Amino acid sequence: MSSPNIQEISLLQMAICYLLFLVSFLLIFYYRMNLEKDAIISTIRMSVQLVIAGLVLKYVFEFNYWYVVLFVLLFMLFFGVQTILGRTGIKIRKTFPYLFLSMLIGCGGTMLFFIFAVVRQEPWYDARYLIPLFGMIVGNSMNGCALALERYVTGIHDNRDAVEAVLSFGGTPSEATRDNFLKAFRASVLPTFASMTGMGVVFLPGMMTGQILSGAEPLLAVRYQIAIMLAILSSVVFSVFLILNLETRLLFNRKDQLIEF
Repeated sequence: MSSPNIQEISLLQMAICYLLFLVSFLLIFYYRMNLEKDAIISTIRMSVQLVIAGLVLKYVFEFNYWYVVLFVLLFMLFFGVQTILGRTGIKIRKTFPYLFLSMLIGCGGTMLFFIFAVVRQEPWYDARYLIPLFGMIVGNSMNGCALALERYVTGIHDNRDAVEAVLSFGGTPSEATRDNFLKAFRASVLPTFASMTGMGVVFLPGMMTGQILSGAEPLLAVRYQIAIMLAILSSVVFSVFLILNLETRLLFNRKDQLIEF
């Protein structure tokens, strides 16, 4: 049963949306961009995953047990870490547990603060609040960590001689990688800053748009959007800072020598 404030989209109307994909696919195919396979797989995965997520969330929202909600959040985090490593192609030992720990602290800590200090929802583990909000936080942190790791590891690999030169003069791994650290950190947070800069003037963000479409007052939607964007920014900064510091440890052995990778 749909809410009276929401304009329902039927299955037929949703199917019509795939015409937009068809137009995009034909453009990619016509200009031989070699992205046909990626376009098809991404669209199919997106559709199947969202349908499955909708079915699962229907039952999670209905029962709303804290341990079930916690399991869903950890699964989201686990899958996010897998996606980051798959996207970046980084296979350095222990990167997975370090990345999981960084995002658990960065995203989980931010989420707990947001739930207990800002939203103050009762019960705190209410799936209808916790899962969508955590999803937005993890999604943005995932993109930030992927950018940071890719830039950081690639930068050190491409500038190996410069890094080893600093080490040969008695510099620490942190000093030898400082320039690469700052470049990777900057690259990871700039998209979030750019998104925040354009909000309200260039575009209305997804969470605010969804609340307005569901009948919420615009100013209430604005307060929620500002709060979640500050939470997203914090989670990106914390997660990226932690994983870059932890990754630095993995790139050097106990004698502070840069490993082969």
